[in-house]
Amino acid sequence: MIGGTTSTSDESELVSRIAARNHTVGKLLYWAEEIIVFILLFQFSTALVALLTVDPNDLESQSILARYLWYPGYILVLLLALRHFGSLLRMAAFNPLIVLAVLWCGVTYIWSIAPDVTLRRSVALLVTTLFGLVLAARYDWNQLVQRLAFVFLVTALISLFLAVAIPSLGRMQDVYVGAWRGAWLEKNSFGTRMAMGLTAMMAAFAMQPKRWWLWVPGGILCFFLIIMCQSKAALLAALVAISGFFVIRLFRRFPLLRIPVMYGVIMTVAVGAFLIIVMPDEMFALIGKDRTLTGRTDIWNLLIEAIRQKPWLGYGYGTFWEGLQGPSYWIRFDLDWGVPTAHNGWMETWLSAGLVGVAIFGLLYLLTVLLALDRLYRGGVENYWVILSTVLFFMISMSESQVLQQNDLSWVMFVATTAKLFSFSPAWWRNRPKTPYFQPPPHRRAWA
Repeated sequence: MIGGTTSTSDESELVSRIAARNHTVGKLLYWAEEIIVFILLFQFSTALVALLTVDPNDLESQSILARYLWYPGYILVLLLALRHFGSLLRMAAFNPLIVLAVLWCGVTYIWSIAPDVTLRRSVALLVTTLFGLVLAARYDWNQLVQRLAFVFLVTALISLFLAVAIPSLGRMQDVYVGAWRGAWLEKNSFGTRMAMGLTAMMAAFAMQPKRWWLWVPGGILCFFLIIMCQSKAALLAALVAISGFFVIRLFRRFPLLRIPVMYGVIMTVAVGAFLIIVMPDEMFALIGKDRTLTGRTDIWNLLIEAIRQKPWLGYGYGTFWEGLQGPSYWIRFDLDWGVPTAHNGWMETWLSAGLVGVAIFGLLYLLTVLLALDRLYRGGVENYWVILSTVLFFMISMSESQVLQQNDLSWVMFVATTAKLFSFSPAWWRNRPKTPYFQPPPHRRAWA
């Protein structure tokens, strides 16, 4: 009996030690993965990278160094993809349109005017999209939004430090002298990132009000930085996001006001569109712009002619602006400055992947919007992020090239959001258990 008791005691102690070891290893793996995700989110935000590695007067000479810095990140993304391979496949299976859009960009290699560029950048787009799918597979709505908001908070604090303490880095030096650019090379890029950060922090606050001490000051900081960067497009996007936050709040909290709120939003958009058509100069003057949108329409008029040359299939993914002798030469020659992008995500996609690529992504975006709106009925607190981020993505895509864009956090966030929508990820409620998407809990407005 004594021998038996001793043996049982030894076995119990061994089991306890194994359990403790497994718990420790699990904790280490968890935090290692969290650190990797933070590093990748920071890298895809492109904060500091271009600012510190790119010479504005000699972009080509520095592009190779910036490109090499991405390779370690790609390896980390692939490791995360292997770790969550099963869940990732499920996300991809539920959203075939996003898979088709990325594959179509790769197929343009066949007729690309620069096949090596298309191959390299389409692989980068694939890895970027893969990272978005990993985030969708790895985190629930609350975890995803909290991590995005935290990364934007870090970049906002870095930007504030650079603009105040090292103005030679944190502020524009040649064009728009004095405008803050933070941790980015150009003020408009800085402004759009801070608008996205403000949206993420408002959504994070809605999902975790107890963290108001973090997200409210963080949101105020982002809005302050938007003002200081003097980007009118970013300011307009931020104001729309703030207005949208309160509209969603009213819609969720007060069911009797849903119809008036809905009609109010529709009428506001309709009246705004009508006024822009009837009196464009006066409307654009309200935000400090002219009807050319600071020269953007001049670029677009010339790009329409370029699109007509290859309307269906495009020039090949990521090739139009490549080199000095490509099709972009005449755009830059006519405008007499080195235009870097189309300054419009949809037009950029048309140049890269043709009307076919635009149609695929357009259908994907339309379905994403419909699923986002459906969250107002079936969803939980995540609909703040779902709706605001989807609207903001469209607004920014009208002035920035972020649709199907490699190495870009905007695309990563869109992929993660649309993947979770298409897979009908469970709604997220504060202090309530998860429920299947098609079985929302009763009395939802009590937890809004």
